[in-house]
Amino acid sequence: MALVQAAPSRREIVSEPAPPFSSLRAPERASALADPDTLAPLDAERPARGALWAGRARIGGRDVYLALTDGRQKGGTLGVEEAGLLSRIVAAAQSSRTPLALFWDTGGVRVPEGALALAATAAAGVAVARAALSIPVFSVVSGPRGCFGAPGAIAATATTSIMTANSRWGLTGPILLAGEPGSEEASEGTSAQHRHRCAHAEALVPDSPAAIRVALARLLARPFRRTSLPAALQRAVFRTEKALRQIEREERGAPHARRVPPQPERDLFRYSFRGHWQATGPTLRGGLVHAAWGQLDGEPALGIAVGPEDPARSGMGIREANAIAKMVRFAANQKGPQRAPILLFVFCQGHASSLLEERAGIPVALAECMRSLVLARAAGHPTLCVLGGGVYGAAYVALAAPCHRILALRGTAVAPMAPRLLATFRRLRSLRLDPETPADLGELLPEVRMVESAVRLPRALRAELDAARERAAPNDWLQH
Repeated sequence: MALVQAAPSRREIVSEPAPPFSSLRAPERASALADPDTLAPLDAERPARGALWAGRARIGGRDVYLALTDGRQKGGTLGVEEAGLLSRIVAAAQSSRTPLALFWDTGGVRVPEGALALAATAAAGVAVARAALSIPVFSVVSGPRGCFGAPGAIAATATTSIMTANSRWGLTGPILLAGEPGSEEASEGTSAQHRHRCAHAEALVPDSPAAIRVALARLLARPFRRTSLPAALQRAVFRTEKALRQIEREERGAPHARRVPPQPERDLFRYSFRGHWQATGPTLRGGLVHAAWGQLDGEPALGIAVGPEDPARSGMGIREANAIAKMVRFAANQKGPQRAPILLFVFCQGHASSLLEERAGIPVALAECMRSLVLARAAGHPTLCVLGGGVYGAAYVALAAPCHRILALRGTAVAPMAPRLLATFRRLRSLRLDPETPADLGELLPEVRMVESAVRLPRALRAELDAARERAAPNDWLQH
């Protein structure tokens, strides 16, 4: 007689738990989220070789484009190839009016590729901010790396952000902030729980494909309402002011905290334009920012100078972002036959890297600063940026990338990280630059026009401003 094994009872059936979302590679993550038989890569004939996977799928029966950085490939960093693919997927989503979901598991911009990687990533970031004006854009921050560096500001330009409970999100990684691994204070300031409490992230979900899928399905089911330009500019001011109030509260509670000294009362605009500029008011100073409304050759213009740095302040932070957002809003509210030019002079080295800035939400503040300039350009303001000294990481993303035209004084350095952070990064990671990387990549960026000296700056500024005026038109980005 043959033995027949009885079927196991329900209690005896043990199903293996699904692996955490953070343990999966980017294609596996996409597959775990998509409805069955709906996932397709952006370019099946040319599969991605880098740290970014992009494609299209349905989640909960709704179409969505997906872009996922892969933390297990080159640390999830964005190089020229990944940034190009990200720009393509953003353009595809915007042209088809399809929602876009961005998944961040990245350590930042790829340092060995230098300024070229930063410029390409910044261009993709501006495209994300632009797309979020007309379609739903969702950022999902997960482990094991979370989201840091310039992508930290780009992620904050999304219409809605989700974080897994074990993830972190900031501009400067906790190890670089603390100077040593394992700092609880640094980790807490960038944790998912802290970001959720501060409303930097709308949803906090378990590290599970099923939980993320449910959260995304709910977001995709929401009706999308486009925000008017005035309302979006007001929101940028509100969010940077909220972060600034948090910094001021913490500073009052820390009697030994260093205060930012007042900046010298110099008129960089009058100097730069050699008599072609006249301040007419109002003016605003905040941190390293001196912004003024005035006239350039008799026509209204907004001038914004950022920097140079001083020993008590290390780069562009929340104060600066708030001042810029306020003055851009002022310029956009002015009536006249033409939109006034916005001229930025950027002499700061990078973003402010401190625990205080991270806790208060510097990724959100810099994202809103960039969004303000994107909105101003969409409204038809010619925008022009002049770089001097050194401009690194998120400061380049927030200030230079959104502009029609970029100039740089000879000798200006452009790189993913400021030198002091880069030195710490190299020490911790034993990193060496690619020997084939050119020493001065700032001069090789195709969208940057080099100017030999400050003496030649006025003529170059006028020529570039004329070119920016030709390109500027109301809603020029929103129409494409």
